[in-house]
Amino acid sequence: MKQTAPTLARGERGAALLIALMILVIVSLMGITAMKTSMFSAKISTGTQVDAMAFEGAESAVADAYAYLSGLNSNALQPFLLGQVEYRCLGGGVVLQTRCGTSDYMDSRGLVQAQSRIRQKGMQPVSGGQVSMSGGGTLIVDYTFEIMGDSEVEQFEIENHHLQQALKRGMVSSTDFNNIGQE
Repeated sequence: MKQTAPTLARGERGAALLIALMILVIVSLMGITAMKTSMFSAKISTGTQVDAMAFEGAESAVADAYAYLSGLNSNALQPFLLGQVEYRCLGGGVVLQTRCGTSDYMDSRGLVQAQSRIRQKGMQPVSGGQVSMSGGGTLIVDYTFEIMGDSEVEQFEIENHHLQQALKRGMVSSTDFNNIGQE
C-alpha cells in the first residue's frame, strides 16, 4: 500500500507561511501609504488655515482703518495734508496708533500680526461745495486715502498685503487746496 497523503502534506508546509508573509507586507505597505497621505493632507490643511488667518488679519486691519477714517472730522484730516501717515496696529483687542512691535499680536496664540498704514493721496473739490468766508474760502473736498493692510504669520513665513482706496469728505481752506497737489 502506498501512502500518498503524508507526502502532499510535507510539500505544502511552507506555502501558508509565505502567503501570510506576503499579505502582511501588502497590508504594511498600504498602512504606510495611508499614513503618508494623511500627513500630507494635514500639512495642506494647516497651510490653508494659516493663509486664511493672514488674509483675515489684513482685512481686519483695512476694516479698522476705514472705521477710523469715517470717525474723523475736517480738523482731524488736516495733518494728512502735511504728509502725516497714520499707522494702526491690531493687538489683542486693542488698537495701537503705531506700527506693530515684535510682541503685538492680534490673536491670543501669538501668531498673527496685523497693521494698517493710512496716507492721503490727493483731494478733489466737490462740485458746488465752495463756502465763502471773510478772509478766505473753504472748499468741500473728497480726500483720497490709500490704506495698506499688512498681516504676517512669522512662524509659517506667510504675509498678506491688501491695498485699498477710500474717500472721505471734508473741508479744506482754499489756500491749502491750491498749495497742496490735487489728485
